[in-house]
Amino acid sequence: MHSSMCKKCIFIKMRQFHSDITATKCLKHVKMVVPTIVMFGVVPQYFLIWLTWRVVSCLLPNWIYQAGDDIYYSVYQKLVLFFFEHVTGTKLILYGNVEEVSTKKERVIYISNHQSTVDWVIVHMLADRQGSIGHVRYVMKDSLQLVPMYGFYFYEHGCVFVKRHYFDSNKMISSLQYLQNKRIPTWMVIFPEGTRYNPLASNVIEKSRAFAKERGLVPLKHVLTPKYKGFHIALENMKDNLDAVYDATVIYSCTKGDKKTLRMKAPSMFEFVTGCCDAVYIHINRIDTCSIPANESELKLWLHNIFLKKDRLLEDYYSGKQSPSKCLLLSQGIRSPANLLQNLGCFVFFMTLSAPFIFTSYGRSLYWKTWIFGSIFGYFWLGIRSVS
Repeated sequence: MHSSMCKKCIFIKMRQFHSDITATKCLKHVKMVVPTIVMFGVVPQYFLIWLTWRVVSCLLPNWIYQAGDDIYYSVYQKLVLFFFEHVTGTKLILYGNVEEVSTKKERVIYISNHQSTVDWVIVHMLADRQGSIGHVRYVMKDSLQLVPMYGFYFYEHGCVFVKRHYFDSNKMISSLQYLQNKRIPTWMVIFPEGTRYNPLASNVIEKSRAFAKERGLVPLKHVLTPKYKGFHIALENMKDNLDAVYDATVIYSCTKGDKKTLRMKAPSMFEFVTGCCDAVYIHINRIDTCSIPANESELKLWLHNIFLKKDRLLEDYYSGKQSPSKCLLLSQGIRSPANLLQNLGCFVFFMTLSAPFIFTSYGRSLYWKTWIFGSIFGYFWLGIRSVS
């Protein structure tokens, strides 16, 4: 009798355990699917309003179009931040030149270590603290222009597409001419490593270390050897519309492993929105442009030394020698909360905008036609402009 009761209790506990696991998995999928549907689902609505502004402003100076576009872009990015900051509950903790970066708007080139697609969102988190979120533009690999409507819009927003294996400096210079206008403030984002660092991709890391050794540079462990050409061209062509260079080192708390596996792979965007990462530590270093060497060979060594400092900082963290607050230049981090009211307002704006597209037959028809014909037109336009 007693044995039978024990078995029954064990069975009930097992069922409850499996039920808890199932509920957790369901919640995780909901956290992943809902933000994805919303962020991608509002693209046609966003595109139609942007296209209207593009047509209306086509006879006006470029800086007027860009000012309107930057404001609108910031509204969408605040929608993104609503999910990536408030829904996830992830804490953003800043170190370094926090006050200098937060107190006034600046025109900058932003460089950082590159680990994940979330790195793009991290840039917007920082720019939002400065009030410059609408001015963010990227040097990005040319394959991203194939993303329906996004690729076309990124180009019109002022982003620069480059080929990963064949770098055409003349095309990049041509693209940057638009951003030389002092009435178009910019955060130009460059990831000098060229590809994402994955601690599990040992062949890529070893290839990067061998590349450094061949050129007499110190091999790096936690970052890849940076490529300097894109940064050099951006610096040269934007120097008259530039206040500083922001050098960021990003650490995701969920990437710290155990003694056997010191460093884990950084989360993707889909994983991040489930709340898998408790905190993001960012050390930001503001560098005055006049302190950066103009000579190309000196700049190459300077950039490598910047990444060497990142490498040592990351080594301190992942080896467990020091806590984040100590390894990041022995300074205490500052928790930087996002503006919930603004981000929630942008979420409500897009949900309201989407209502006619969901609840009316004409809206649903327009929605899918926008996806189809907007994508086709975008590919056609990029082909004419010879972006790739």
